[in-house]
Amino acid sequence: MTRWVSGVVVALVLIGCTAPMPRTEDPAARQAFDERAEVVKAFDEWRLAARLGLSTETEYWSAQLNWRVQQERHVLDLSGPMGRGGGRLTLAPDQPAVLITRAGEQYQAEDPDALVAYLTNESIPVSGMRYWVRGLLAPGAEYDLEVDEDGLPRRIEQSGWVIEFGEFDEVDGMALPVRMDLEREGVELRVRIANWHVATR
Repeated sequence: MTRWVSGVVVALVLIGCTAPMPRTEDPAARQAFDERAEVVKAFDEWRLAARLGLSTETEYWSAQLNWRVQQERHVLDLSGPMGRGGGRLTLAPDQPAVLITRAGEQYQAEDPDALVAYLTNESIPVSGMRYWVRGLLAPGAEYDLEVDEDGLPRRIEQSGWVIEFGEFDEVDGMALPVRMDLEREGVELRVRIANWHVATR
């Protein structure tokens, strides 16, 4: 029952207290990265559909994910083999994270990371994914960043995870990731995004 939550590697609040420490890089490329980031952060509403694959030393799971955001409220619907029937994770400002399985079981926690870790016994990057999935740095944590000449991220190291960006598609004039691989201490996560929809304020 609990294993499906491992697919919810896409949520929200990054908790960090150390100052960012960027890698020295080409100033023009970094400026392009920062300019792109400001545009992407202005998306008030967005949604995506993706396939997730999570592998550890002993198991492999896969799932379909539909994730939508409106007025800072995130709703993540998961289904497929990893979901074992699926369910929904909801996160909203100043409210606990709420997980409801399709069997009607409900769980909640102030920290989405703690909720997922408690249910799955796995270290899952819940906090950083709402930023990384858009090709952004999660705020408030140290990082190492590699960008290409157009300012697109190619590799981010943050919060113990290595995120490799393999492919981008243009969505409403903005390049957004459609293929990402994440790795940390024997856990590998593959994210394949089939489609994006975005809207600005």
